[in-house]
Amino acid sequence: MNFPWNKKKTDLDLELLRQSRVPILILDKVWHNIFPPEKKTKAILQLEEELNSLLKQQGQLNNDLKEYLKLKKKLMDGILELTTEAFTNQNEAARKEMERNQKYILEINEKLEQIQNRLDTIPDKIQEVNGRLLEESVKICYQEMKEHQKVLDELNVWIERTREILKHKLEEKTIREEKAAQIYAYLHDLVGADFIDYLDKNYWR
Repeated sequence: MNFPWNKKKTDLDLELLRQSRVPILILDKVWHNIFPPEKKTKAILQLEEELNSLLKQQGQLNNDLKEYLKLKKKLMDGILELTTEAFTNQNEAARKEMERNQKYILEINEKLEQIQNRLDTIPDKIQEVNGRLLEESVKICYQEMKEHQKVLDELNVWIERTREILKHKLEEKTIREEKAAQIYAYLHDLVGADFIDYLDKNYWR
């Protein structure tokens, strides 16, 4: 079998792969099967580490976002609970606590904006690094497939040669079996079954 990459000798423009929207490679079980630890090049290890770092950052940012939103809701609920006490009952302590909560909410809003800004940019970074990892992976895969194809070509030649040899050997086997049977039948008719049994026991075995 000849694979399609064996027909074209020109180099591929792998730069286009970087814009390909493919799944995150380091989350793909098949990718890890193709690239076990001992097979990963220095470039792949570096890109894998970079991609891992970005994914961890993204995960941490999402967790931080949830925690800050939860805290903001708690503070806002607290403000609602303190409103009557602070303004209707003129409770100074309640009013000051409301002011502190409002201040914390403003700080949280700033944090939320920062987190959201980072979350907005990090997918593009992940895609860019994943694209470079894809490019590197494809180069290695095609190089390995070319090596496999070279061995396959050699094996195909050996198999064809062996098939021809086997064909001739089978033909020779058939001819010799027929000749031996013909001679045996002739001797059987010539000297008789009893003498053939005697010859079989004393000369053939």
